[in-house]
Amino acid sequence: MTTGGRRNGGSACILRGFSLINVIAVKIVHVSYARPYPRYPDPRAWIRFLDFYTGVLESLARGAEVISIYHIDYKGVVEEKGVQYHFTGLREWQLLMPLKLNRYIRTLRPDVVVVHGLTSPWQVLMLARNLTNSVPIIAEHHAERPLRFARKFLQRLADRHIRAYLFTSRELAQPWIENRLIADARKVKEVMEASSAFCPMPREVASQFTGAHGANAYLWVGRLNSNKDPLTVVNSFLRFLRITGEARLYMIFQTEELLEEIKNVLSAAGEVSRNICLVGKTRREDMQYWFNSADFFISGSHYEGSGIAACEAMSCGCIPVLTDIPSFRMMTGQGKVGLLYEAGNEDALLQALVKSLTVEREGAREKVLRWFRNELSFEAIAEKLMQCIDE
Repeated sequence: MTTGGRRNGGSACILRGFSLINVIAVKIVHVSYARPYPRYPDPRAWIRFLDFYTGVLESLARGAEVISIYHIDYKGVVEEKGVQYHFTGLREWQLLMPLKLNRYIRTLRPDVVVVHGLTSPWQVLMLARNLTNSVPIIAEHHAERPLRFARKFLQRLADRHIRAYLFTSRELAQPWIENRLIADARKVKEVMEASSAFCPMPREVASQFTGAHGANAYLWVGRLNSNKDPLTVVNSFLRFLRITGEARLYMIFQTEELLEEIKNVLSAAGEVSRNICLVGKTRREDMQYWFNSADFFISGSHYEGSGIAACEAMSCGCIPVLTDIPSFRMMTGQGKVGLLYEAGNEDALLQALVKSLTVEREGAREKVLRWFRNELSFEAIAEKLMQCIDE
């Protein structure tokens, strides 16, 4: 493929491990048609906030020219760790009718454009009109459900111009295929959408910071809503504590929708509930200490586009106890690492918790870390994306 005078036919030798880092093989432009909330006026603060994804861009930049476009309250270009971050300063209405943005993308002369999110079919149709047919558009799924009403028909039109779709799990793409929003299932590629900037540290160092203690420390992180299902987790863990008193559950949450119900359940449980600690809101930069303070990470989610908290936990060596949903099946290699249980099933979670007591911790931890490096790390995601582009 030749674009703008650059020949990219030799890219394959770079894609496998990015061995020729001084050769620019392909120019990749990432773009979203949404403005983040809350507003960010500081571009470097925004880049730090996105550390669960910018690591993918940085890994890509070892073998490609990478540009990522965002729409915060700032206009300009910031380069960091080999990645060019272009901030447009565009408003919501300018992204709804993105004539200016799409013309700007064309001036960048990309070899491939990655559109983040599957909720902008109209914008993708307009983008396709601005690009030559030789520039493929790749769309990345970010937990969106299949579109409905008029947008459904727009997505079917946009699908004709989308060369590939990135889903954490192919199973997550099935509703899109069944609704004929993706006409060809072969366009679906299995690529994790983000990873973790956290890393393992000595347990005693982390625990000294968090105050978490106990021989069997479990951690739950998420919003207190029905999809994350903290009530199932709490109810099962209380039953688990009646079997073994030597366990503690720490719960970190940023929203409080079900907090009163959880407090009522704990109050009714009596003394055993002391081993469930409602930590509440925690600074993001402190989460690495929490993940390194726990033996196991529990999720009760019924649906996840990927599962960033679970990924971050695994990057620190937490043994996952996750619901048996498509994204978590992919992240654990169909249960090769950690334990899976049926979402919403208290008995199934209780069985998984009891089974966790028999796990050989050190060996399981090393297995989780090895799996994370090979399948879920920034480098692994970047290599899969580059393979997709190479195809």
